Amino acid sequence: MAYWISTHNPYLRAVIQLAPEALLLDTARKLDEERTSHGSRGPLHGIPILVKDNIATHPDLGVASTTGGCYGLVGSRVSSSAPAVDRLVKAGAIILGKANLSELGWFKGDGIPSGWSALGGQTQSPYVKGGVRPDDTFSGHSNPGGSSSGSAVSVAAGLVTVSIGTETDGSIVFLGTRAGLFRLKPTIGLVSQDGVIPISKLSDAIGPLAKSPRDVAIMLDAIVDPSTTTIPQGGYVSQLSSELEGLKVGAVDVEPWLLSSFLIKPVESATRQEIDDIERAYKVLGEKLGASFHENIDLVSAKSVGEDADGIDHFGDLTYADFRPLMNEYLEGLEESPIRSLKDMIEFNEAHADKELPPDHPQQNRLVRAQAFHSDPVRYEQSLNYIRRMSRAEGIDKALSQYDIDVIIGPADSFLSTLAAAAGYPLAVFPLGQMKFNGRPFGLVALTRAHGEDKLLRFMSAWEKTFPRRPVPDLSRL
Repeated sequence: MAYWISTHNPYLRAVIQLAPEALLLDTARKLDEERTSHGSRGPLHGIPILVKDNIATHPDLGVASTTGGCYGLVGSRVSSSAPAVDRLVKAGAIILGKANLSELGWFKGDGIPSGWSALGGQTQSPYVKGGVRPDDTFSGHSNPGGSSSGSAVSVAAGLVTVSIGTETDGSIVFLGTRAGLFRLKPTIGLVSQDGVIPISKLSDAIGPLAKSPRDVAIMLDAIVDPSTTTIPQGGYVSQLSSELEGLKVGAVDVEPWLLSSFLIKPVESATRQEIDDIERAYKVLGEKLGASFHENIDLVSAKSVGEDADGIDHFGDLTYADFRPLMNEYLEGLEESPIRSLKDMIEFNEAHADKELPPDHPQQNRLVRAQAFHSDPVRYEQSLNYIRRMSRAEGIDKALSQYDIDVIIGPADSFLSTLAAAAGYPLAVFPLGQMKFNGRPFGLVALTRAHGEDKLLRFMSAWEKTFPRRPVPDLSRL
């Protein structure tokens, strides 16, 4: 594994930090001895895992700092690992190191390519020859997607078996589908966000990325706090199924939900292929499920969920209102840190512009706006009530009840992730095919009500048994 990382990471830029080899070998030896003397802790016993570098890992694990991809947080020290990391270690996982990411979860500045951080450089797709094109949009077809880019690319390229990332809105979805992976963002609150460099308390979540639904389920069994939900008897692994029969599924019309040209530079052949392939998949589901499959269901638009008729961006305002106080709280709580506030971070970037604000990525306008943003508690509550009502009662809940369905599916490269983020509901991503014009994978996403992870896992695992296997990248051609 170390050889594979040293061979391919200089190009992929998926791994930002590795624990010392001696520490990793010592940890592996102790776990092997424990397996022999006391038995296995479970399916994660001795499995190396990469953690997105905005999730706290105590220095005892061999990774000195949790940086978020920022030079300003090099040298920072946490007092403890994030609870999700502690749970993985308790399950026997070996924290191999930290994965690269879009800096600060892609909240630094507008237009910065997904997968880029000042500290880690540009993460590259293992599927797209030539890497990110300079003339592409920041989330275009040549881009690996973000912000948990390194977490996804490391799994897709075989640098590690499984990884964890974080998502606020699309940070695991877009890169998960572009890496041909399975992944699941749990209901908000099921996995503790303590120890994670924050964006929004309303929609931040830790989630696993893996090559199979079984690995996703194993990871969920490790990281979900059982006090926050009712875990199925036998764990999430018990919900895996090879049969679509018995599931009730609704599908959105593909084209209206696809991402705008602002995010993805249009390629006509790619758009046509994605629509055609997904519609063919719908046909297969219709044949398998019969009357339990509903195509072109009526679902509230993501735009109307985030923005009302007067043009007020409720979802955006809530995110900016959350960011500064949460970031300040995180920075103030570090055991050691060169910076202690969002204001310090902005000033550090300006003072080290050669590294943090280089000519090709000079933006930190999101940080500046968040620092200046003043939230009115009454307005905050009104905005929260608006997005929750529109995404839940008028959105996902309404469609599930209206059509008597378990899950809603649609293209993963879409605004469906925004709908789930506004609701705080879980969603899953699963692969379908590869773009003929450049080789990058694409897939679908599934949504359901809060605490519906069991339904998503059942659908994902049945999908895996029904449709072609996930694409495997050929690293020799990069």
